[in-house]
Amino acid sequence: MQFDNGITPETVRAQLERIVTCQEFDASERNRRFLQYVVEETLGGQTERIKAYSIATTVFRRDASFDPQVDPIIRIEASRLRRSLERYYLTAGKRDPVRIEIPKGHYIPAFRCTDAERPSPDVSVPERVDTAPAISSSPVEVDAHGNGGNRAIWRWRIAAATGLLGALMLAWLGVSWTGQYPPFSAQRQAAAVRGPAILVAPFDNDSGNATDDALIRGLTREVIIGLTRFDDLFVYGPATSFRYGASADSPVSVPGLPVDFVVTGGVIVSQNRLRAGVTLLDAKTGRNLWSDVIERELTVGGIFQAREIIANRVVQSLAQPYGIIFREKSKEIEGTLPQFFTSYQCMLEFYNYWRRLSLPLHATVQKCLEKVVAQDPGYSEAYSALAMVYANIYRYGFNPDGVTFDPLPKALDLARHSIELAPDSVQGYKALHLVYWLMNDVDRSFEAAEQGLALNPNDSEIMGDLGGRLCLAGNWERGLPLVQEAYARNPGEPGLYRIVTSLRFYLDGQYEKALAEIEKADIPSVIHYHVILAMAHAQLGQAKEADAEVREVLKIDPAYGRNVVVDLKKHNVHPAIIQAVLEGLRKAGLNVVLAQQ
Repeated sequence: MQFDNGITPETVRAQLERIVTCQEFDASERNRRFLQYVVEETLGGQTERIKAYSIATTVFRRDASFDPQVDPIIRIEASRLRRSLERYYLTAGKRDPVRIEIPKGHYIPAFRCTDAERPSPDVSVPERVDTAPAISSSPVEVDAHGNGGNRAIWRWRIAAATGLLGALMLAWLGVSWTGQYPPFSAQRQAAAVRGPAILVAPFDNDSGNATDDALIRGLTREVIIGLTRFDDLFVYGPATSFRYGASADSPVSVPGLPVDFVVTGGVIVSQNRLRAGVTLLDAKTGRNLWSDVIERELTVGGIFQAREIIANRVVQSLAQPYGIIFREKSKEIEGTLPQFFTSYQCMLEFYNYWRRLSLPLHATVQKCLEKVVAQDPGYSEAYSALAMVYANIYRYGFNPDGVTFDPLPKALDLARHSIELAPDSVQGYKALHLVYWLMNDVDRSFEAAEQGLALNPNDSEIMGDLGGRLCLAGNWERGLPLVQEAYARNPGEPGLYRIVTSLRFYLDGQYEKALAEIEKADIPSVIHYHVILAMAHAQLGQAKEADAEVREVLKIDPAYGRNVVVDLKKHNVHPAIIQAVLEGLRKAGLNVVLAQQ
């Protein structure tokens, strides 16, 4: 058997074997089986069997009840497998004679010669996958005018000296992660409008004990893996890091390697502690932008857990929304007119808007994002951001004249398309969580948030979103700790989450704490901010202040006395909370219409 492009099944199988046995092919063992399965089925002429269901039950060992419309695992793993193949062909496989690809939109592989003089048609006609109802199967059209004891330690070191390095390498290869290998010109040029490039330099072994080298190299990799879960960061992979990265004590200088930020660090492993000092540097100036020292105790069986916790702390500080990198890059757009923003700068402005839910910024951000999705249609995060902006038209009445369509269905389409473009990104799930919530589809809303949090546990924003809405629905036991953890990880989180933390104080009769908490929110464009301020002032006997906040409420919605219950039900607020709000607003002097109850 020979295909039209001269490739035979034997050459394809030889290439498949070359890929799955290569240590630089960074796919998990399961995704290696995934690749073997779809290739063999294609070579056997059985492409009609290559469906999400058959992959799940044959490769992933799911049972017969698997439903690809409910469980997106195959789409997520296919996306990871595609990236692993791309990285392989940029590194170890760049001179291989045959290229195996899995084009987006289906799971049937394509084979082509890498010789530029030879034709490279796909082996088979692509077949669209069965997509879930939550994912749009076609591009979204946007109206251009609408607008994540000592002995134990010594035993571990002996093991490390005699072979743990190999085990670590195998474990690393088994991780399904999303690191990016540039190299250098065209790919970086395309990413330049997206976000900053980060190189994690190999962490130094400051303890000087060679048996700790494997542990410390693993910490470098875990930081890289964590950073790559944030889509707007262009993160160089471990091979690039260990090849080009300087030590913590010397600058990075790699001709032709574009780098915006460098993460450096030194690690000390003592008998019972793991201590890392980590620094973020501006690659162009060498300026120290952030430093921290993180320590964890080493307990029996807890060495790798300590390493993971330290890596997560570093990632959370640097990469999450409103973290160090965001704040540094935001300085670049100060004084820049929105019409000159790059795609990534537009996203920075979106986060500035989202942090305070600023009505004056709404129209500017909406117009900017509409331009981005038109000019950069592969930018999944822009679709999710625009979905959230449209959702705010319905949620808060922001800029209702800025669109000529029903904003919620459009927001749903955009959120689904964001997930379709990047199924292993948390951003689309944030938007889907919000849109389903506003559609009063609470179960699907929570399901979307749980999927997003599972994809990136380091993303404090999805954690706060989920926690806050669990609280509003009455599940304080689970929701409140999530909100508190989100703020503990990232004090710069949006003020909106302060609504639920202040409400908890209010419901507990701690009115001074409720007032102090809601004042931290600083979201004057949001009516509920003034509602809670009015309630807290009234309960503290501060009639003048309560009256002033009631007037602010009526500026936003002159008929809020009639609409309060409808508004709170629109946000799926628990009946007990609604009752408390009604009583508090009456005490503050708002004329609440009783008939609406």
